[in-house]
Amino acid sequence: MHWFKFILPVNGDDIIPPEGMDEEQKKQWRIALLTEQEYAAFKWFRMGYTARWTAETMFLDRKTAKKLFCSIYRKLCVADEAEVTREYRGAKLPAETTQERGDFSEFGE
Repeated sequence: MHWFKFILPVNGDDIIPPEGMDEEQKKQWRIALLTEQEYAAFKWFRMGYTARWTAETMFLDRKTAKKLFCSIYRKLCVADEAEVTREYRGAKLPAETTQERGDFSEFGE
């Protein structure tokens, strides 16, 4: 077992999204909880990269990486980076919205 592979107990009651959201909205809400550094790691996980590769790419030491990844898993209510990939691969990222990209073609411009 590698240092980066640990199972975080998933407790869906830790962070509860507001009532009345569908699954896609819940995912968006959970993604919005991530800090800038967590979001950067999340994007790598979402593309299928491992925690070890992500930590090395982001130049994180073991303890920092473990703490960061633990926080991501807790906020997203997943157990590991593989589950992030499975659950969030198709999720639309907040920066992918039309107005944030600067694409206003729907407004006739």
